[in-house]
Amino acid sequence: MQSITKNDMKVFPPNSEDIVTKDNWFTTQKSLQGYCHSGELSSNRIIWRGNHSPTPLSYAKDSLDLAKINVTNAESVLSYLERTNTDAFLVMHKGEVLYENYFNGYKSYQPHALNSATKSFVGLIVSLLSDEGVLDLNKKASFYVPELEGTGLGEGTIQQLLDMQVPVKYMEADTPMGIGRGTPIFIASGSMPKPDNYNGPENLYEFMISSKKDKLPPGTVFKYENGQTETLGWIVKRLTGKNLAELIQEFIWSKLGVEENALMHLDQIGTDIASGGMRATLRDLARFGEMMRNNGYYNGQQIIPEHMIRDIQKGGNQKYLAESSHHYLLGFSYYNKWWISHDRYGGYSARGKFDQQIHIAPKADTVIVKLSSYHTPNSVGIDAFQAILDYLVKQ
Repeated sequence: MQSITKNDMKVFPPNSEDIVTKDNWFTTQKSLQGYCHSGELSSNRIIWRGNHSPTPLSYAKDSLDLAKINVTNAESVLSYLERTNTDAFLVMHKGEVLYENYFNGYKSYQPHALNSATKSFVGLIVSLLSDEGVLDLNKKASFYVPELEGTGLGEGTIQQLLDMQVPVKYMEADTPMGIGRGTPIFIASGSMPKPDNYNGPENLYEFMISSKKDKLPPGTVFKYENGQTETLGWIVKRLTGKNLAELIQEFIWSKLGVEENALMHLDQIGTDIASGGMRATLRDLARFGEMMRNNGYYNGQQIIPEHMIRDIQKGGNQKYLAESSHHYLLGFSYYNKWWISHDRYGGYSARGKFDQQIHIAPKADTVIVKLSSYHTPNSVGIDAFQAILDYLVKQ
């Protein structure tokens, strides 16, 4: 038996400061790490990996030394990873893993919170169903879910919902650190306890139905918020009779040759949290990213049609994003639930709160995955990724 050091030991029962609850998971760095590393805070649905052997990853003979790649004159990529509370980081180039590392006690087999990076999986599911003729991207949400008739979210078309172009209003909610952008979605999803005298939506369906129309019509502005993705989740479930975890499993996860099951966080009545509920491991997300880099082909099969990947890479309306609260993502657009950088490497990303990123750079033959527990992510991460890409392309 391998020896256990004092630093590895856990205390049973745990010390009060080590207990992560719905009241405190977002309040300290330690509790945030506990939330990101473990799905034990709430109910989850399994996204099954399938009954096959994992697809082996190929590792380069010489690993990448991130201490020698500088983001700025004052900071290396490795220092950047340490400063931004990175839990796991992986770089693949031309199909080989050049760097893989784990930090802050995070284990390689633990499904890590993806938060809003989940949205990119939802975008793929919607696009696949559209490709099969199951839904029409130009139809309004209320066409498929009559319960949304007269609501703000019901007014948007499927494509507008995919592109975050359906501005809506909700009742205001005073949440710590502004989580949920001042809306009650984290309360409705069961991720936070109800405040005293709370009189708002108590599950995700009630949250969507509570949406009000904004003064700006759909299709005229980029307005990033979670209800639009939850609406797409409701639509695909209504049309297929399957929950979102089943659809991701069927269309994507079970075909990748992953090592571990993924998880989907649920609200109080068992609804998949489409806007941010998925959890997965670093290496399996690298497999997913490599599939995207190879135009949907991986593990001996075409998992996503190539034309769908090409469509994502074209991107969306850069002007809308530049005029939004996400203007710091210079030159970016948002399309089909992906962030497109329009840079020289053709980069696009799945991005999630607390700095989760799956970055695909087709013209640099590179996939970068960053899993983190970082309270205040900013655009510096883009510079770090660009530094890695520049270095690899020059080699």
